[in-house]
Amino acid sequence: MAKKGELENDKKKKLDKCNRNCRMLEVIFLKKIILKMVYVATTSPRRIELLEQFGFDYKLVKPCKEKLIINSKQDLAVQKAISKIECLHIDGLVVAFDTIVVFKDKIFEKPKNIEEAKSMLYDLSGSWHSVISAIAIKYKDLIKAYFEKTFVKFAKLEKNDIDFLTSKENVLDKAGAYAIQGYAALYIEKIVGDYYNVVGLPLNRFKKILEDDFKLKKSDYLK
Repeated sequence: MAKKGELENDKKKKLDKCNRNCRMLEVIFLKKIILKMVYVATTSPRRIELLEQFGFDYKLVKPCKEKLIINSKQDLAVQKAISKIECLHIDGLVVAFDTIVVFKDKIFEKPKNIEEAKSMLYDLSGSWHSVISAIAIKYKDLIKAYFEKTFVKFAKLEKNDIDFLTSKENVLDKAGAYAIQGYAALYIEKIVGDYYNVVGLPLNRFKKILEDDFKLKKSDYLK
């Protein structure tokens, strides 16, 4: 009869073998991904513009209807990004993004009307806030999610500044009621982190995920 120590060693050897096999399967799984098209589930003009500007090779698909999710900070952005691709069954790599603005204990998504937009900008005036963008990637039935955070400092905004910002561009389709690449740039004093994360697509993080986690080469996702 085998001793307890021998049984434990045998279990450890089997577990080590299983772990090695799992890693091998993961490598095989990732190698297959590079043969597939990258699909992006978005309707955001800003994200599409960035993808085009930097030469990403992708196809646009319609996102799933977002679920009503009540959560906090980065979890909310991550869950919303995941909800945009959960219903999609596509033979390839499917990507979605979501961005929120966090000020103290408040979460700012897209304002419902101009009054709410002005209220958001009033809160952000003269203060630091964070912008969290989530990236969700689906391949077959596997979904992986990530997030990036950038800190932004607004200058003090007077009433006429807020009126100016809300009248010069459409703020209702922007988290936090502003676009860093728009007129709000005139009032932003400092940022700490990725500028493009505030735009809504953290390019550097996205590149690292595609190359490090999914083993893609630049020739696989760039034109």
